[in-house]
Amino acid sequence: MEKESYQELEQRIAAYEIRVKDLEVVNEELSDFIENAALPLHWVNGEGIITWANQAELSALGYLKEEYIGQPISKFHADQDIIADILSRLTKYETLHNYRARLVCKDGTIKHVLISSNVLEKEGKFIHTRCFTRDITPLVLEEQRKNDFVSMVSHELKTPLTSILSYVQVMLSRTSKTSDAFISQALSRTEKQAKSMTRMINDFLNMSRLEQAKVQLDIAPFDLNELLHEVAEEIELTNHTHHIQYAHAGEISISADRAKLSQVLDNLINNAIKYSPEHSTITVGFEQVGTDVKIYVRDQGIGISEADQKRLFERFYRVESKATKHATGFGIGLYLVAEILRYHHSKIEVVSSPGEGSTFFFLMPIE
Repeated sequence: MEKESYQELEQRIAAYEIRVKDLEVVNEELSDFIENAALPLHWVNGEGIITWANQAELSALGYLKEEYIGQPISKFHADQDIIADILSRLTKYETLHNYRARLVCKDGTIKHVLISSNVLEKEGKFIHTRCFTRDITPLVLEEQRKNDFVSMVSHELKTPLTSILSYVQVMLSRTSKTSDAFISQALSRTEKQAKSMTRMINDFLNMSRLEQAKVQLDIAPFDLNELLHEVAEEIELTNHTHHIQYAHAGEISISADRAKLSQVLDNLINNAIKYSPEHSTITVGFEQVGTDVKIYVRDQGIGISEADQKRLFERFYRVESKATKHATGFGIGLYLVAEILRYHHSKIEVVSSPGEGSTFFFLMPIE
């Protein structure tokens, strides 16, 4: 019995040694695969220092190992606020998917990339991040060329349209003293369409500025109650088809770019007008939620399906249905809203069901 037990022990040891060798082979093959992978990879520790990078990463940016590994990752990012946000999220154990950033190559050129990253931890301790980068520079440059063209055309259209609108308003003023109801009504409709075109052109110009990262935020504290009242009042002056209801929770001060948030609210209210039946009520207001304020626009419109809600804030996305086929626009307004709020580290959200109206809202920290 003792001899058999010894033989069994020898067999178990032999089997264990085989498994260890197999694991070593697998580990060696895996390391070789990662090192020579076509996809650029790098690791960053908790202090933001690059601890490892594969050859694809080094070749893409043009650095030698000794010039890259051991250096702060922030040294190779063109936008310091972006890398600060990335590191902040990763140290909170978030997983990033297709986070857009700009990297600086050794020759000084800029690469536009999408970063996907997660954190390797052991027993609750941060070890390092694992970052994958995908070069999208050709796509970004193509987008930039399109945006430049759109911007140029929009500028060219804006000047004559402004003149047309001015003439129509003068004619409206003069015909108000006559009894020709048809001319007065026709001019009113022309003015409405001209203003709609002006808004669309402004949306194109704003989209171009956003996507070229030419947006500068003028952050300052202001009274939110005053801003919402001002925006709602201004829209009511030109809108005669819907009732704008204003709801507020007293005086609340926030720090943000007042003009940009005014644009957000203007887009949300006009969007509600576009997709709501005439003479319905649109409510714009805010309420305190802990240390934040929830700002919202609620309508009694056609509502939005769950499938459409997932893509609603994409550029050029429009809901296609019988109820929306007569609505004008290019699907830019809500995209601009989402981007402006992203610059403010906030996020636009929607609660809606078909036929039951929609509520668009976002949170801002109270000053």
